[in-house]
Amino acid sequence: MLPLLVSPGARVHVLADNAGTELALDLGLVDALLEEPACRVTIHLKMQPVFVSDALPRDVWSTLDRMDARRGVAGAAATRLRAAFETGRLHLAPDPFWSGPRFLWEAPSHIAGALSAATVVVVKGDANYRRVVGDALWPPDAPFAEAAGYAPSPLLCLRTMKSDSVLGLPRGLAERLDATDARWRIDARRGVAQALLPPVRTGVG
Repeated sequence: MLPLLVSPGARVHVLADNAGTELALDLGLVDALLEEPACRVTIHLKMQPVFVSDALPRDVWSTLDRMDARRGVAGAAATRLRAAFETGRLHLAPDPFWSGPRFLWEAPSHIAGALSAATVVVVKGDANYRRVVGDALWPPDAPFAEAAGYAPSPLLCLRTMKSDSVLGLPRGLAERLDATDARWRIDARRGVAQALLPPVRTGVG
């Protein structure tokens, strides 16, 4: 997945999750990706929060202001990110869809079209993970692609576990965790990083 994130001319879409420290780290990742001169990044945000911590556009600007105030490394990153906004290399895409209950395969055409053109989609957080996999109780050792194989672009899911849905675990791991910690799926003490690379389509003849 890393080669896709840093590939020349990459189009990276980030489905943001929480404001605060998490959003600051997301912006740090974006700043690093934009070191590739032709990279473009779009950050998808809620227009209104579902949970109090949900990242909104105003949180991006207030985080940049706080980075500016710290000066030093943080201030320099904020300056670069503001410049990327001005040149069109960094874009915010707030939408009511992200505050609703629909799954990713039900995204409206303007969001589906944008994500299908992405080099990679970085999916942040438990709620967005559930949106990808249908918020279903999958066999935990089922392949991640069994739930997310519909995605038209590569996915990188980064999620702290706060709900029951999970796939792609080594066989037997869930059973061992069940025996030692009944709340392991929901207590936010563990996380998963999972990648999906859609199969390469080839022409005929």
